[in-house]
Amino acid sequence: MLKINHSFKPRTCCSFVFLLCFCLGVEAQKNVEYVLPTSAFNKEEAYKMLDEGNNSIEGTISLKKRGYVNYPGYLSTVLLYPVTPHLTEFIELNKKYNSRKKQAAMTKEAAMVRIETKTIDSKGNFVFTNLKPGKYYIVSLVTWEKVRANKVQSGPVSANYNMLGIQMGGGHVPTETRYESQAYEKEVGDYIEVSGNNKITTVNIAQ
Repeated sequence: MLKINHSFKPRTCCSFVFLLCFCLGVEAQKNVEYVLPTSAFNKEEAYKMLDEGNNSIEGTISLKKRGYVNYPGYLSTVLLYPVTPHLTEFIELNKKYNSRKKQAAMTKEAAMVRIETKTIDSKGNFVFTNLKPGKYYIVSLVTWEKVRANKVQSGPVSANYNMLGIQMGGGHVPTETRYESQAYEKEVGDYIEVSGNNKITTVNIAQ
């Protein structure tokens, strides 16, 4: 069982705008069409789903890429949303519309009804407390790197010349391998069911 001294207020909706939940109050990008869920968002019902309970969720978030397991960094943001028809439809739309020209989006109200915590180490471990029984969606951003190797010339070309100064053959080009890395971010999340009372639900959210 993980133990943590919580310094956050689990019932406070902060102003952090997570990539998963695009707030319509943000200035729209040019030439981008945003697709909203057709399901209406019931704010009162969603907040009621986040009423205080006596259950906890402990877990880990990770992403496997190119044989390596990546985690959110230490004190990275992890969000918990009550599962509503609006949220469920948005998640499905996000799988279909996630390009520069067309993107899925949630309403600002739906994006802000959530609980926020932080990872407690560099291995993607997190804890949510004071939850009532219900269905939730937990998500965080995981950064991973794509490394590419390039061979570059490392010195002057050494060539073979005859007595007349004419190059004979292609000669030798000294090279060295240099590595370049490009960082990418991916949302990793999953649906979590909490049942019973005074229970700890342990989860492993992995992609």
